[in-house]
Amino acid sequence: MNKNKILKMALAAAIAIPAILFPVQAEAAVTNPFPDVSKNSPYYEIVHEMRDRNIISGYENGEFRPTEVISRKHAAALVNRATKLPARKPFVPFEDVSTKNAFFNDIKKLQQAGIFEPDAKGNFNPNTPITRAEMAKVLTIAFNLKVKVELDFMDVPKNHPANKYVRALYSNGITTGDFGYFNPDKPVTRVHYAVFLHRLLHMNNPIDPAAPAMRLPGHFAGISAQRLEESSMTMAQTMLSMLGQKVTRYSADQLITDKLEHGWAEVNSYSAGHSAGQMAKENILYLKRFVKKDSRLEEILDKWLQGDFSQVKDDYFYLRLTSDAEYGNCDVCEDHSSIHIRTKRAEEHFVRTLYGEEGLQRHREQWSITE
Repeated sequence: MNKNKILKMALAAAIAIPAILFPVQAEAAVTNPFPDVSKNSPYYEIVHEMRDRNIISGYENGEFRPTEVISRKHAAALVNRATKLPARKPFVPFEDVSTKNAFFNDIKKLQQAGIFEPDAKGNFNPNTPITRAEMAKVLTIAFNLKVKVELDFMDVPKNHPANKYVRALYSNGITTGDFGYFNPDKPVTRVHYAVFLHRLLHMNNPIDPAAPAMRLPGHFAGISAQRLEESSMTMAQTMLSMLGQKVTRYSADQLITDKLEHGWAEVNSYSAGHSAGQMAKENILYLKRFVKKDSRLEEILDKWLQGDFSQVKDDYFYLRLTSDAEYGNCDVCEDHSSIHIRTKRAEEHFVRTLYGEEGLQRHREQWSITE
């Protein structure tokens, strides 16, 4: 089986994950909304919360212009408003940023924090759009993010200059990518930058025991509560992504980083940014909020929540049939013997690779597993 076929099969059981994750949370009523940010937009509340916190602002005509790219000077201003930056380095003035520039102090703060440096000509290029790779560096340093998982996007390999910064964003659930791609050279839009900052500001929020169950940060990214509630297919796809921790098309004890045909590895199907959810109680409880009552899907979630994974192969086939209308086609169908339950070693390797040591510790504690 070639690399493309494996990827096609893996993606059939996965969820299309856009680059932006929108947390489900209590929403306050929006007053004086931007006329160009639709109420049906998934970032409607986020944009207005950031405005009300005086982190972002609109234009003189009242518009927000969400799809407009953000410049380096504006990116500096937003970060400086969002967090207190330490002065790690002496100030080095930029040739193209005078003290009369409205963004001088913002740019100075980021330079002293070790985020921006003059280029070969001593310039900052304040009006140049900031790229996603540059954004990763800005946010990682500004918020002192640590790399928790060494899993890379396919277009940000280990030798990429922004690799450690992108890893840090992914490790902390700030970015999820798009089918394993980060698009490092793509300019950042105003709305995307606002949402990234919003995630960072909320990433360490304490858990309210009285609040509804919440998914783990970065998991099931882009899947709205409405889609989960209205579509059994979406719910089955989401559950199937979580089940990847338990079952595999390969041998039961094979590690997901082991090389397969043509140098491919199963981990490529769970590339950074793919956001397949860990089989964790938080995620199961979150899905239970939206699953149809007394349905087979609810029955499966209840079984998983109790730690009963004895029928995960049957669960896998049911979820495949529910989530993929073409699964009965012989080109993509599988027989029962072709799916294997991962061994303890293989499952723990899966969890550590995708979710880091924190994820592995959570896995062992929640399911009472000893080392």
